[in-house]
Amino acid sequence: MVGVEAVGSPNTVFSGNLNQKEMNKMITGHNIICFGSSSWQYPGMQQTAMRLLADRNRILYVNALGSRNVSLKLSQCGFYLRRIKRLFQPNQAVSENAMVCNPLIIPFVYSNLATKLNRGLLRAQFQRLLHKINYRKYILWVGTPTAALFLDLFDPSLTIYNPVDRYYAFSFVNGDKVRTYEQIIASKADAIICTAEAIRTDLLPYNKDTFTVNHGVDIDHFHSALKSQTIPEDIANIQQPIIGFFGGLDEWVNFRLIRKVAYRYPNASVVLIGGKTTYSAQIEDIPNVHLLGYKNFNELPLYLKQFTVCLIPYIINERLIAVDPVKLREYLSMGKAVVSVDLPEVRKLENLVSIGREEEEFVEMVGRAMGENSPSLVEARIRAARQSEWPVKMAEISKIVNDAFLRKNQGN
Repeated sequence: MVGVEAVGSPNTVFSGNLNQKEMNKMITGHNIICFGSSSWQYPGMQQTAMRLLADRNRILYVNALGSRNVSLKLSQCGFYLRRIKRLFQPNQAVSENAMVCNPLIIPFVYSNLATKLNRGLLRAQFQRLLHKINYRKYILWVGTPTAALFLDLFDPSLTIYNPVDRYYAFSFVNGDKVRTYEQIIASKADAIICTAEAIRTDLLPYNKDTFTVNHGVDIDHFHSALKSQTIPEDIANIQQPIIGFFGGLDEWVNFRLIRKVAYRYPNASVVLIGGKTTYSAQIEDIPNVHLLGYKNFNELPLYLKQFTVCLIPYIINERLIAVDPVKLREYLSMGKAVVSVDLPEVRKLENLVSIGREEEEFVEMVGRAMGENSPSLVEARIRAARQSEWPVKMAEISKIVNDAFLRKNQGN
């Protein structure tokens, strides 16, 4: 599942350090099989949590099973070619305690015939693999709805469902089937860890042990830019102030809103970081808009350092109102002024974020935000981001997992 935050990928493991207090709260000594909603390289909750848990647990991360409808569009054919190519890539040890596995499946997840074949392929693959790496007892960490088709192939000591999106609302999936898959997983899970209250509300009727843990932020990673004198060449000569955004430049971005911002502030520069798409093409003709393309996650702090105001300019729809934007806390971690559309998870920080509930209000707030960078405001934003550092989030997640083990043991 490709999320809205897909910009770059981390080449290194989480750069921060867990202090001893937080380490003592982390679950320890487990084998964990995680069926991710995206690939290991994606810097999302599932991947970051597994990287951190690998300090004290053994991790088998299974790259995304896929959830796309079959399409003959050229762009989608490229997706399927990449998935087929991945089938022939070996399992990879990415650290002493973490291995990444490419599932041997036919990437047509809504086909009954493909599902039957895939069940046989996965059963054979995991019987061999789990025996080889000696996973007799393990936690099954499910991050993708399509894993519902294969849950009965596993015998975990605990099952955690970790949805990071309102999956059924993606335009490229079979929404009805995804809803059904989620209900199956939710009813079987020992605990559900959601990234937004809207997702928790969706799943609570199927499992009372459903919790919300918002995305974390690696503040040390972003603060690394504060000590650097490096300014990337492609942003060094762009006129300040810079109104910036990084993320997927796809159908969920309100490009009409970005056009309005660019036209209202012709003496400012609008800088967008993310792979160019057919959607982003609609703003390429504006003189003060700069599309800098895809950047590796490790480079993002150097670009963010140059932003004056940061945008969260999404289209408000059924899917987006259930998003907890990863970039929000990344922006705040460097003390940046943020202007966002009205998302429920952003409202939790509305004392530090300007929320435009209408397009005109959003555009006006961008102008005001360019002058709202006093030292006290910058420090307040950084303090707020620190409350969402990954060590804090891992303590929350570990408590949910430990409590689930306790409930299950008491039930036995």
